[in-house]
Amino acid sequence: MKPHSFSHRIFREEHRELTNSLQEQLIEKDLHISRLQDALTSEREKCARLQCRSNQQGAELKRREQHINRMRDKLSQLTDRHKQRGVSMEIINVLPKRTGRREPGFKTARADGRTEEALRLLLDRREAELREAMKLRHGLTTLLHMLRNNMEQTLRDNSNTELADETDDNVLVQSEQCLGDHVTGGVVQEWMQVQKRLQELMLRSPVAHGTDQEKLLAHLEEELEQSRHLIQTQQQLLQDSVTPPLPAVLMDCYYLEEWERLQDHWEEFNRQRRSFQQERHAFTEAAIRLGHERCEFERQKASRLKSDFLSFSPVKKTSQWNRRESTALSDLRAAAAPEQLSLSPCATPSSEESEVTPGSRQNMVMTPNTPELYAALKLPYYRSEWISQSPDERNTDWPF
Repeated sequence: MKPHSFSHRIFREEHRELTNSLQEQLIEKDLHISRLQDALTSEREKCARLQCRSNQQGAELKRREQHINRMRDKLSQLTDRHKQRGVSMEIINVLPKRTGRREPGFKTARADGRTEEALRLLLDRREAELREAMKLRHGLTTLLHMLRNNMEQTLRDNSNTELADETDDNVLVQSEQCLGDHVTGGVVQEWMQVQKRLQELMLRSPVAHGTDQEKLLAHLEEELEQSRHLIQTQQQLLQDSVTPPLPAVLMDCYYLEEWERLQDHWEEFNRQRRSFQQERHAFTEAAIRLGHERCEFERQKASRLKSDFLSFSPVKKTSQWNRRESTALSDLRAAAAPEQLSLSPCATPSSEESEVTPGSRQNMVMTPNTPELYAALKLPYYRSEWISQSPDERNTDWPF
């Protein structure tokens, strides 16, 4: 027992060291995951700030559009008012003054033309600003969409998408350069730095990433399962070595109990089979008796109808009908004579209790037994010898 206990102690120490190393690796992995989650939350906050900025710019664009629409309405009102005023002035100033001058009218027309030109310039500027703002908004939305896709692709941590990441980064940098740092606030450059930092942390982590990490975890789980199975087998062997096996006497007792139980079940089965065969034979005999009784009833009915018919016939034909009846009855008796030799009377309780008279003996229904029934139906009859055997003779062929 000493070497076995020593080996068991060594195995326990190795298992303890393995579990400690697994726990340390799991703790490091949890720390790495927490760092990644913190970086993800910071990036999400930056994305939220960018989204808020884009919303503010969209609201500013809407406000400017409304202002431009108001300005257009005012401009249209001013132009309409100027046209109406010009017509009225022409109507009023049809007749010249004493001096023959129209200088105030020309001055008002020049002033209105200048204001109209100024308003047109202002409207053109507003429209240009609106177009620039729309372009800026479109560029910001595309940049945000690309940033979101890049973040999702980075969070997937696929090692096969390095080239795709490089191309996406180049596109992001180009889009930021087109928009300008004063618009984006350098968010793309910050995201590139965060992405590089995440890659460095992934490379510094002691546990391999992606498929290597999954393979290592699967290998460690398999080793742990093997060690558990080995411990269970060792415990079972120790228990078997400590607890002695059952003696031969008890084993013989169990064997005899099973043998007796099996004999009881076999006897019950044979008894049920014999009762079933008896019921089947009784049913077939009853069916045969019923058929014969039906035939006899039809025969008696036919004879009764014949006798009634003959009784209502004229007196001159009675002798002829009697002769025909006697010849028909003699023919029927001659044909039924060989069948009556092989038929046995039907024994019923009513027939046994009643007294047998010569007239009733002639009208007694004769029923065949089972072999005669099979022969009449042209079926092979194999009499089973299983019923005649005893249970002891049948059980001698068992391989126990």
